[in-house]
Amino acid sequence: MELFEEISYLINEGKYLKAKEYAQNIEDEIEKLNVLGIISFYEGKYDLSVQMLEGAIKISPVRSDLLFNLSKSLFQKGKYFESWRYLTRIYPKTWEVYDMLGDTQIKADNPAMALYYYKKSYEISNIPQLLQKYEEIKRKKTSRKKIAFLCLPTGDHFIRDIAYILSEIYDVRLVVTGEGEKIAQAYAWAEIVWIEWANDLAVELTNKLAKNNKRIVCRLHSYEALAGYPEKIKWSNVDKLILVSGHIERILKKYHSKSYDLLKNKIEILPNGVDLNKFVFKVREHGLNLAVVANINHKKDPAAWMQVIGSLVKADKRYVLNIAGSFQDIRYENYFDYFVKENSLEDNLKFYGYVKDINQFLDNKNYILSTSIHEGHPYNIMEAMARGIKPLIHNYCGSKVQWPAELIYDFATEIPAMLNNGYDSQKYREYVEEHYSLEKQVSTVVKLINNLR
Repeated sequence: MELFEEISYLINEGKYLKAKEYAQNIEDEIEKLNVLGIISFYEGKYDLSVQMLEGAIKISPVRSDLLFNLSKSLFQKGKYFESWRYLTRIYPKTWEVYDMLGDTQIKADNPAMALYYYKKSYEISNIPQLLQKYEEIKRKKTSRKKIAFLCLPTGDHFIRDIAYILSEIYDVRLVVTGEGEKIAQAYAWAEIVWIEWANDLAVELTNKLAKNNKRIVCRLHSYEALAGYPEKIKWSNVDKLILVSGHIERILKKYHSKSYDLLKNKIEILPNGVDLNKFVFKVREHGLNLAVVANINHKKDPAAWMQVIGSLVKADKRYVLNIAGSFQDIRYENYFDYFVKENSLEDNLKFYGYVKDINQFLDNKNYILSTSIHEGHPYNIMEAMARGIKPLIHNYCGSKVQWPAELIYDFATEIPAMLNNGYDSQKYREYVEEHYSLEKQVSTVVKLINNLR
């Protein structure tokens, strides 16, 4: 402790060379690199600071102080994305972390996310200067646009975070209801109407309510494209149709060609985004714990889960498939009950039903299994990768555009080789950071809203 106190004193006095000499006496390699990185930071030698701290993080990838110190150095180098990346991995977060996250988003011209983080920083710290910072930026970035997000009950899980964050810069109402009067009131109030899901609500609003110079945005996720909704929606009253993936557009074109001709010039691709702060990164390796996070229905092809775990158990009886999801068809419940007993898989399948805290559920898992025959843009895979978990993804239509090829299989017989063919938690997390963050999603939504004419 005396050594660290002496080094701290020397840094405060600006005696960096002497501080470095003392740092060489630190026995722990991680701590030595951390201290040398801090000294270099105060010297203004940010390249060297990054070098030292990256060396420390290679040894200890999730240590919070290392991540924070590296983020500060990267920020000073103008590496704002990289700074943000490491800040999201810190758990639990302090007000300093949220404040820096806000700074990265200001640099990324993403004011809604910046204000969201600044507010969190102030709420934790109660520091007046942080409140002042938040209020000053809010005055500069706030728009008077009135946006109503409309959604039928139980369908708001994809839009709630977005609506909340956008309320930092717009006048926002999130209306989750099936009551016609409340929907009509919100519709009348808004300048921009966002219809979440291209379902019955979209049919009702576009056909029965006058547009009145409003801008109408509709988001189609997945199932709507395989149902009859596109033919029922009055597309002339829709300014933008948001799709979560490009392969959904191909489905529209194939199965709803007449509707597609009317709306093809209105389409914007907007992938889903994960709040990376909610999913704690952890370095993992090959293990025996597989997970499924999915409602148990035909789209997810749950019978394939039996085939996968059955084949794995033949090689090693210690494999376990952990299923977080509820039965939506009594046929599957009956089948699973029969099949598990018939094949003595009681120790190899664990059913958890609906799981509220997916982050906790995934904590001790090594793989996430997806056998779906159809997906829009699945959160379960993104969330698992954010936690550092390797996914095993069946080759559904669109999968090769959304995910790295080495994570996709055609036949269950390929899975044993995938289990043993490398494991890189950093790579999985980085993929989601680069492609599917909530920050990226919010930024794209803001640009779309501001460009509506």
